[in-house]
Amino acid sequence: MPWLPRRSWSFLWRWAPPLVWTVVVSAFSTDAFSAEETGDFLIPLLRWLLPGASSATLELLHSAIRKGMLVFEFGILALLWYRALSWDGSGWQTRAALGAFLLAAGFATLDEIHQIFVASRTGSIVDVGWDSLGAFLGLVGKLLPA
Repeated sequence: MPWLPRRSWSFLWRWAPPLVWTVVVSAFSTDAFSAEETGDFLIPLLRWLLPGASSATLELLHSAIRKGMLVFEFGILALLWYRALSWDGSGWQTRAALGAFLLAAGFATLDEIHQIFVASRTGSIVDVGWDSLGAFLGLVGKLLPA
């Protein structure tokens, strides 16, 4: 938009994506995305896709999908932080990657603390591990040649 100076656009383009994605991840930590709520959608879908699967198998798949989403969410978050922190450079930037990992893992910790106070959620150090694994894998994926 012409009313914003070019420098402001650069600032927004650099910092808005990781901040917006942080808000999205925070929304996933609410009651609306609790295991019970996602199970109401995913279990019937899985039952339809796998009609012969036992209830235990469906619950295991539901849990695996939820953990996989943690890895995915925080992989994206770490990549967006890396993009913002390495904005002015080129090539792999170890300092930016470390900063991105620490920001994502730090937010994972805060997110789990937040979930302690949400009635339908539980905070878990194990989930901080899953989140941190996602951040690590996202950054490793960035490091690998295309």
